[in-house]
Amino acid sequence: MLIQTFFQDLRIGLRVLIKEKSFCTLAVTVLAVGIGAVTSMFSVVNGTMLRGFSFPNADRLAGVQVVDPTQSNPFGFNSQIFSLDYEAMREQQTSFEMMAAFINGATVNVTADGTPKRYTGAYVSADFFRILGVRPVIGRDFAPRDDQPGAEKITLISYQLWQRDFGGSPEVIGRSIRINGKPATIVGVMPQGFAFPVNEELWIPLYAEYPPTPRNSPNAQGNQPGVLALLKPGVSFDQAQAEFSGLAKQLAAAFPDTNKKFDTAVIQPLIKTFTPPNIKGLLWTMLGFCVGLLLIACVNVMNMQFARATLRAKELAIRSSLGATRIRLIRQMLTESLLVAALGATVGIGLASWATGYLNAATHSGENPIPAYIVFNIDVPVLVFVVSATMLAALVSGFVPAWMSSRASAVDALKESGRGNTSRAVTVITRSLVVMQILVSSLLLVGALLQLKSILRQNQIAWGYDNGAILSARLALMEGDYPTPEARKLFFDRLLRELRANPEYEGAALTNRFRMTFSGFGRIEIDGRAYAKDEDRPNTNFEQVSEGYFETLKARIIEGRDFALDDTDAKQPIAIVNAAFAHKHFGNESALGRRFRTVGNNGQLFGPWRTIVGVVSNVRMLGPFNNPQVDDTGFYVPYFSSVFGPALPGPVQQQFATVIVRPRANNAADIERRAAVLATTLQREVNKVDANLPLYFVGTARVNQESFLGVNRIIASMFTLFGGIAVLLSSVGLYGVMSFSVNQRMQEFGIRMALGADTQRILQMVLRQGGVQLLIGLGAGLALTATVAVLARDGIATQLFEISPLDPLTYTTVALLLTAVAFVATLVPAQRATRVDPMTALRAE
Repeated sequence: MLIQTFFQDLRIGLRVLIKEKSFCTLAVTVLAVGIGAVTSMFSVVNGTMLRGFSFPNADRLAGVQVVDPTQSNPFGFNSQIFSLDYEAMREQQTSFEMMAAFINGATVNVTADGTPKRYTGAYVSADFFRILGVRPVIGRDFAPRDDQPGAEKITLISYQLWQRDFGGSPEVIGRSIRINGKPATIVGVMPQGFAFPVNEELWIPLYAEYPPTPRNSPNAQGNQPGVLALLKPGVSFDQAQAEFSGLAKQLAAAFPDTNKKFDTAVIQPLIKTFTPPNIKGLLWTMLGFCVGLLLIACVNVMNMQFARATLRAKELAIRSSLGATRIRLIRQMLTESLLVAALGATVGIGLASWATGYLNAATHSGENPIPAYIVFNIDVPVLVFVVSATMLAALVSGFVPAWMSSRASAVDALKESGRGNTSRAVTVITRSLVVMQILVSSLLLVGALLQLKSILRQNQIAWGYDNGAILSARLALMEGDYPTPEARKLFFDRLLRELRANPEYEGAALTNRFRMTFSGFGRIEIDGRAYAKDEDRPNTNFEQVSEGYFETLKARIIEGRDFALDDTDAKQPIAIVNAAFAHKHFGNESALGRRFRTVGNNGQLFGPWRTIVGVVSNVRMLGPFNNPQVDDTGFYVPYFSSVFGPALPGPVQQQFATVIVRPRANNAADIERRAAVLATTLQREVNKVDANLPLYFVGTARVNQESFLGVNRIIASMFTLFGGIAVLLSSVGLYGVMSFSVNQRMQEFGIRMALGADTQRILQMVLRQGGVQLLIGLGAGLALTATVAVLARDGIATQLFEISPLDPLTYTTVALLLTAVAFVATLVPAQRATRVDPMTALRAE
């Protein structure tokens, strides 16, 4: 019986919606926008955090970290595992079937058929792929004998690399190539689409490239790998964490110089390890924005349903008088709401499918793509979410109007003079819904504008030099061709001579700064000042640079001198500080001759006392993102000096470097226009020194710096879109309610005008009604937004660049914008009210 009546209600509902095309089209469009937005965003959250990995052993995969429990921030834990720590824990632990160490996102220089190329690769221990449950499609996996210091170099390559660079030939197995300057053999090809941990194209045994080194070695390349593991069946993450925290405490006691504060383990599902807290917070915030949009859409449709219910009062009264129960009337109207929501969901899924396709392409094709395992699509969990959102939308938008309409008096509705005027309760509800729309819109708009201002600030950073006039490139000197620090120094010295002798360049220099964007930071102490604990020591930026660096940038030496070619730590440890450093630590006094030293390993590892020989103008040393642990102060040391640890008698082992040149050109625009040609020229100069050394990340400093903003721009665009849709939906909702209210009060306005009220009085009445709703909604919305900003200030601040979550200009802009939108949405119905003809309004039906 219930099923039969449901299909009957369905047929009636379809006829009603076909008859009311305008309502149906508008309601479906509004709900489609809301459902499409929330579906798209949920697919992002699902693909990033919820779905996890598709590996066979995904549910038992664990990330292993050893952390300092006193040092945490929104970006994650302050963690540390040396290779020797990993080996010690692996031998003693009982919670995992297997453990593996890895270094991801690494540079790998490959020469095949005489052509050098740089690839993104990973160095992994022998059990890495067995833990994941993944095998090569052709060839073999790594064996324990391959992961030993001095072992013959081998590699596994990705399916994409195999197809692109080796033509998909099965003869690739056993193929000889050169990797990092040493002969190597390809032993296998991984499955299509596999690029784990991030976007790697080939994999190399870890210890064959980076043997374990002493914990405090200043030249310990690859000495702190990431660690993943496979839980034994029946062992929980909490049990593993308890065991590894005990092991961490043992290591902290045995090696206090390096491990003292790292005495706690964090064992969690691998997907959580790969998703930092700030990313989680951002994604949940964006999903919350989309839920807000869906809520506004549902409120709009609810208001439309109230209007329909008023116009259908006689129909409902007739059905009631013919025997329809109140439950049946509610079911009928809810069925219509479900039909509207279902149509909205169908269109919304189409919008979401397009949006997720766009997001996939945009986030995977940039300079810094997101990990390959993160894919946004409309899968089963997303579809379940869509169905849930659809049912919720149907209930939220349809139940209250249906319930209120079903309780109307049939006698009153059937009176010939009845004009369908709404009850006081319905009036209060519809106006309250408008207030809610304005409240939610103000919250979304403030968030959207803060994000937009943040990205604009990132694009307008003052770097302290003309970053469009500098060409930069990254290079890596691997052990095969450059086994010693001295060999690397000889290469760099010769390279600088070649570049400076080239008449196309005004200057050339070296820096350790990655893509001219960031270098590093650490704690220091100023000579003569006492520090009770490590946290009291100030954090500051550092950079290793060659002589000529400031001249190439055209940064000004304010006081003292530049570095000289013979400046070394063996001769005298020195440093140049920026103006911000000098002002912060020495005020108006001269910084020349003052001393400071670096402090590492939680106050256990001290660098030599460095004498300040120069002060340079402020060149931004932070990247285009927030780092709450450090300000804009910074210092520079000679390129072959060690930043942390004792002074070395010889040059520090610089494996990676960024080379910068200032091409001779009329202006920066000319350099950026000729960037591709200049990059070829720079590669040619490098090949004069080493024909097998590839350059990568070649481009102007501006292009390299802006490459870090690609995903941020997408995020800012999405927040802006959410805010714009919220304003549009709210304005439509406000206009609809005000228009409906005016229509219902036409008789009242006619009477007032017949009794002498002028058009200005009528206009003021309608505008006052809209103004009260705006004032309540806007006031409550901004107050709620400010409260959230205060309570979650630290977390929100990490998502915003150089802008406060309580930025007064943003709040003022939102208030003015919503006021203007509300005024326009109210003015049109108000003007229609003033044009009422009293005789027409008073004419009896």
